[in-house]
Amino acid sequence: MKSLRFVSAFLLACVFAPAQQYLVSTVAGTGGSAGWSGDGGPATQAQLNNPVRVAVDKAGNVYITDYTNSSVRRVNIANGTIDTVAGRGSFGFAGDGDNAKGAGLSNILDVAVDQNTGDMFIADSLNSRVRWVSPSGIITTFAGNGSRGYSGDGGAAASAALYFPSAVALDKDGNVYIADYGNATVRKVNRQTKVITTVAGVGYSIYGAAPGDGGPATRAFLSLPFSLGFDAAGNLYIGDTGTSSIRRVGADGIIRTYIDNFVAQNFAVEGNGTIYVAEYRTNTVQKILPGGTRLWIGGNGTSGYAGDGGIGTSAQFSQPYGVAVDAAGNVLVADAANAVVRRLSPINFSIGAVANAASLTGFAPPLSGIGDASQAISAGEIVVLYGAGIGPATLTVASPANGVFPTTLAGTTVTFNRIAAPLLYVSATAVAAIVPYSMNGQVSADIRVNFNGRNTPINTVPLFPTAPGIFTADSTGGGQAAALNQNGTLNNVNNPAQIGSIVTLYATGEGQTSPGGVDGKTASAAPYPAPIQPVSVTIGGFSAVVNYAGAAPTLVAGVMQINVQVPSGIAPGNSIPVVLTIGGVRSRQVTIAVTQ
Repeated sequence: MKSLRFVSAFLLACVFAPAQQYLVSTVAGTGGSAGWSGDGGPATQAQLNNPVRVAVDKAGNVYITDYTNSSVRRVNIANGTIDTVAGRGSFGFAGDGDNAKGAGLSNILDVAVDQNTGDMFIADSLNSRVRWVSPSGIITTFAGNGSRGYSGDGGAAASAALYFPSAVALDKDGNVYIADYGNATVRKVNRQTKVITTVAGVGYSIYGAAPGDGGPATRAFLSLPFSLGFDAAGNLYIGDTGTSSIRRVGADGIIRTYIDNFVAQNFAVEGNGTIYVAEYRTNTVQKILPGGTRLWIGGNGTSGYAGDGGIGTSAQFSQPYGVAVDAAGNVLVADAANAVVRRLSPINFSIGAVANAASLTGFAPPLSGIGDASQAISAGEIVVLYGAGIGPATLTVASPANGVFPTTLAGTTVTFNRIAAPLLYVSATAVAAIVPYSMNGQVSADIRVNFNGRNTPINTVPLFPTAPGIFTADSTGGGQAAALNQNGTLNNVNNPAQIGSIVTLYATGEGQTSPGGVDGKTASAAPYPAPIQPVSVTIGGFSAVVNYAGAAPTLVAGVMQINVQVPSGIAPGNSIPVVLTIGGVRSRQVTIAVTQ
């Protein structure tokens, strides 16, 4: 059996991982019926139809490839209005030399904007061309002669043959790169000479692997390249969908796999190589750090249109497709099936959001006109407050004195209805606190953070009798639960629990207990507090026998331990869904691994 010290450290790792959180909002589209309307008015009252890609210019204006409408729409970030900047709204090829608004475009799959000049480049895919829109609004063909093929390297780009160009990107010198999807290559057009060359791929695909890694990109095989991007160092990133990877071509021309198991078709790159991915199959948005660490920043995994004003991971998306990042770190997402463009904004004001420390199902209090009271917290719940300047620059983790966690830590205090809360950790952007048990029976809590004598504005949040969340292994609130098998080892895909065995789960948000919980006190002796509300667990959709539900020995009040038996009726698997219900309130679904 693992030691209690190990269990404590494991749960601290689950809770004490203050990742950047994002607030979600709609930038364009109504979220209702698709269509083509609204030019000249507020973008959030306009209709889009299957927006698939987004881009931003230097001023932060948002460009949308309105796929079914065969047009490019632009949202003026200063006043929130929308206009069409290219495309007449119907399929075809026409308009070169004239105003781009009257041009015929077909199957627009991408748009890129030169950050220095404002020139716009459009992947006019079905026309096998890349179109160029000048700052004055005149459209011409930049690359591709309209015939599907693979030819023209070393000559004029407009005379070359392309085959379903799916993406465009610009390097720091303004040269234009084209994902030549049907030819399994990436082509480059020198901006000055307009000469086209191939910089990656050999002209046909090989599926299932990434052949050519470690060698010249021009000798490597690509498979259905669908998206492109550049980092600040000038490295080229290729979404090689047929090999389920993102590959990177360095300044030396050598290609290597940067991210494996890449199931999405679109991504965006920040200057440091951080990748943002919109996964339309799982209805989520992910942030992939250099080195491969994945952070879940948007979408709760279910299809729908909900959550504006709240934390990104609590929101619903429906087939998010394209993604872009602006200079401020806002992530723009083409939420295709909802016919909207959403924005995930990093929280950067006072107390920006409150979240259940286990499930991260959160909401934004009413600050700066942003609010969503659809989520709530409960007495005794471990919560995380996200914001800016709400604690010390260096993360400080609390140590209990005589078995009690402090209410002041590194100059930081949090109050709920003027009652000081026990603190688990504090930092400049995230503070973990335990809702005082005296909040039980109250309908709302006024939350305030004081850091070195400076108070944040009061934020009022609703209180529920229970608000359960199961701790997860990576602090995201989804996926693998922070669970122990019957022998005390960690449950994971390499170490599944046997059917019929006991699995230990850890949660928070159980509400008031009997005997009553003591703020900040560790559970040191029986009788251990247990929730007064009924507790049930389902595993794989089957009701599971709960052998114990109460305080976790040696851990702080607010951490609940549930010992539950894996039902005999379920089929083995690596991701068996688990849901905890307390007092009729369900937690977010997590998973465990189960074997025979």
